[in-house]
Amino acid sequence: MEEKKRCLKKSLFSLFAAMAFIFLSGAAAQQKEPEVPFVPTPDKVVLEMLKMAQVSKDDVVYDLGCGDGRIVITAASKFGCRGVGIDIDPERIRESRQNAIEAGESDKVQFIQRDLFEADISEATVVTLYLLSEVNLRLRPKLFKELNPGTRVVSHEFNMGNWEPDASSSVKTGDYRDEPRVDFWDEYTLDYWNSPTVYFWVIPGNVTGTWKLTIPDISGKNEFTLKFDQEFQRVKGEAFEGTYSIRIFIKDEKIKGNMLQFTMERKLEGHTENLHFEGRVQGHIMQGVLKMEDSPGKAEIKWNAKRAASTFRPIISSDSSGIE
Repeated sequence: MEEKKRCLKKSLFSLFAAMAFIFLSGAAAQQKEPEVPFVPTPDKVVLEMLKMAQVSKDDVVYDLGCGDGRIVITAASKFGCRGVGIDIDPERIRESRQNAIEAGESDKVQFIQRDLFEADISEATVVTLYLLSEVNLRLRPKLFKELNPGTRVVSHEFNMGNWEPDASSSVKTGDYRDEPRVDFWDEYTLDYWNSPTVYFWVIPGNVTGTWKLTIPDISGKNEFTLKFDQEFQRVKGEAFEGTYSIRIFIKDEKIKGNMLQFTMERKLEGHTENLHFEGRVQGHIMQGVLKMEDSPGKAEIKWNAKRAASTFRPIISSDSSGIE
């Protein structure tokens, strides 16, 4: 009997030890170290980022790797919007919350301790970043997956590889001593600090695939077939008309958010007709208006298009890591 008790006691001890190991391992796994060292963004750069993104009171600004919270606090105080800061470092979150209280903006901002790759960012209308180039590239697929077309993304100093910015700006920040917390200077770092670059992107809608486009007032029962390829905000297309697939030249393709613009150059009875299209992409449907170049006084003509769902494809490369 005593032998059985000893065996049972030993088994229970082993079980508790195993459970403790699993618990401690899980806790350690949750306490990941930050991938990017904390360096505060100069106030002039913060303002430039928010102005470039045209932040308004209707926006929700997410700062990924929020540090001391200054970007979302500034967005709330100067632009009247709501803000969410995400950082994996609990010390930075505590500091951000205290800074929000001192600024009187704690009712407009929220700070969440979480790995930015695991956080839900789908409600953001503006995303701000001060990370590293390799982190931006790993983050890029998440931005395209979770953010709606038209969402603005702004990065301090680090770009997004072959996703070209829609705009960029160099900011003269002045004397580095305005930021006394940063004390590891050399000549290169000093120059970088005094003239950092701000990069700006707009998440584009996806127009890839084959579309059937109808212009009732022009084409009657005939349909135009549009075929679009796209990488990021770069769009290329071709068009065909009617059952005989008469090729029509497409030019000046441009997409910003979910708004697409393009021109169809169409030859009719010896003369060339230019049709200027502008439309909104919503899922597999596009709707908009066109203007005819030779008829400036003519009212805008409505058009609509539907995409064959099987022809849809992602607008970023198949390398989901984003590493070039």
